[in-house]
Amino acid sequence: MGPAEIVASLQQLCEEHGPRIVTEQIVVWIEDVGGFESDAELIRFAKKMKARQYARMLEYDDAESGRRIKRLWSFRDRRRGRRSYTDITKLPDERRRKLVQEYIKFAGQMRSVRRAMTDSIAGQNFFDFYADEDAEHEEVELPAATKA
Repeated sequence: MGPAEIVASLQQLCEEHGPRIVTEQIVVWIEDVGGFESDAELIRFAKKMKARQYARMLEYDDAESGRRIKRLWSFRDRRRGRRSYTDITKLPDERRRKLVQEYIKFAGQMRSVRRAMTDSIAGQNFFDFYADEDAEHEEVELPAATKA
């Protein structure tokens, strides 16, 4: 069973066990439909995920802003066909400064989006409260929820 079939089968899990599903339920579901590879492949994949987790945990203390941000930023290297990391401490000072400022701006925006989405899922609609004052507002019509 390939990734597309596994993802498609998750729709059934959602219909049967939604709206709240925990990771453990997803794992059991995938195991039950035979979606996991061999143990050796799972171990190799788990090691890669753990390495990525540790890479995300490495932080850089920016003296100018007083903020801590990720030191290693990953990207897909198309030439090599694999993930690579850039250490921001090795970037030229001006480039690093710009990256830190962009990070601070985007992190604030993402925090607002996460809060708004959490409030919306909880049944509260505070989107206007969280919206960026400079951004143009666009009405989004969501389909009505249906009960199974």
